Amino acid sequence: MKFRNFLRSGWAITAAGILGFAIKLLLARKTYGTNDVYSYQQFAFWSRYLGVDLYHIDPLFNHPPSMIHVLQFMDWLSRTTGFSFSFWLRLPAILADAANLWLVWKLLGERVREWSIFLALLLLAVAPTLILVSGFHGNTDSLVMFFVLLSVYLIEKDASVWAAGAALGLAHCVKIYPLIAAPAIVLNLLGWPRRIRFCAAAGAVVLIGWSPFLFQDPHAVLGQVFGYRSAYGMWGVAYILDQLAAMAPRVTPVNAAFQHFGAYLALGLVLLASWKLSRAKPRPQLFSQVGFAFLLFLTISSGFGVQYLAWMAPWVVEQGWLAAALFYATSGVFLFQVYNLWAEGLPWYLANSYTLGTFVGYCDYAQLICWISLLVVLWLAAKRLFPMPSVALRWRWAGAAAAAALIWAVVPRQLPAPEPTGNKYEPAVRSINAHSYLDLAAVLSDRGRYRESIEAAHSAVALTEEVAADAAAIIASDQAALDAQPH
Repeated sequence: MKFRNFLRSGWAITAAGILGFAIKLLLARKTYGTNDVYSYQQFAFWSRYLGVDLYHIDPLFNHPPSMIHVLQFMDWLSRTTGFSFSFWLRLPAILADAANLWLVWKLLGERVREWSIFLALLLLAVAPTLILVSGFHGNTDSLVMFFVLLSVYLIEKDASVWAAGAALGLAHCVKIYPLIAAPAIVLNLLGWPRRIRFCAAAGAVVLIGWSPFLFQDPHAVLGQVFGYRSAYGMWGVAYILDQLAAMAPRVTPVNAAFQHFGAYLALGLVLLASWKLSRAKPRPQLFSQVGFAFLLFLTISSGFGVQYLAWMAPWVVEQGWLAAALFYATSGVFLFQVYNLWAEGLPWYLANSYTLGTFVGYCDYAQLICWISLLVVLWLAAKRLFPMPSVALRWRWAGAAAAAALIWAVVPRQLPAPEPTGNKYEPAVRSINAHSYLDLAAVLSDRGRYRESIEAAHSAVALTEEVAADAAAIIASDQAALDAQPH
């Protein structure tokens, strides 16, 4: 009886949260993560020399300029504490997952007494989706969700609208996609004075966080941050259209149109749904509305990155344990397959998609099953929020059969995993970062910043001797240029 009471208590959720936290910390300490980690690491040390010019030189840097401050701070921590940059990059997401568990718990309130919701919250604490993305991948998506959930929590609890706006502003200092949640939040604020204060607080935080780089080169910053498009043809509708276009050329115009306009379609539907829900009577909980916005967007989205699956983890809890278990299981299997492919099998250390390429052709079944599970969760959420007719059991089975037929018809024969290259351990990471320093040295040399170029070349040699010859050539050339300058 005592054990059963423990299972139904908050202590069980706390214990599960501690377990999930410990597993993520272990992964963060023992592995390096995906190529996103060394991309962030490159942004950190390149921005020390280039500042806002990073937006002109590296097209992959599409993050808000506030992240330059954050990444340089993480780089400083890695140089002064002995803990690696990859650990410091993943730690905020790991801490955010723990905070998000608490926020979802509080936002659901009395509903946690329902056995299904309680179990779903318990599953969130140890969700494979978050263990793999926050503990291994190396990105900031869970941190973004923390600020979004905090903004929703402050509004739901009728706290300061200034604080709620500041929280959403901080989310936009990490990534730009929290714009998905903005319509639902703003439309639910009663009265224009509250909306104006909320937007003013969010805008002020963004302006402060994005300074001074936004003011130094607004065209470069805004163009690259808002012009970013995720990879196409890897997920859901985009994947299906891409495969159909390959099989039937008549579908090519539809596929091209969705590739170009899919993001606008998804945002338009989110805006329409947010407007409709804000006018509903009784109005649904804001937590439900924002969750529906994210579910709808990712289900329809034309662009995709596997780390986006972390967006969904907090919001599926409200649909009960079965929906949560379905999504966490399918997304966990999909993510494991992808990371195992990129990491060249167990044990994991570096999972480099740049070396092995996209997961399309290797993990398509798992990807489509994960997407279909998200469709199911979206359907359950829509049933709760909108007046919809019930679906007879025979039609549910027909839908399941149609989904199976779709997978069978669309997914081509899967490719065998490529032969391992062996470049998956610490020497490979040092080599990648060393060549990045050499590239930086070349950029600085072209700009006549010879002393800094020499410094970058020496940093490359400090990582691995394999670049010694190339670094020596750069150093000799730059030193000659310095010697030729008039004193």
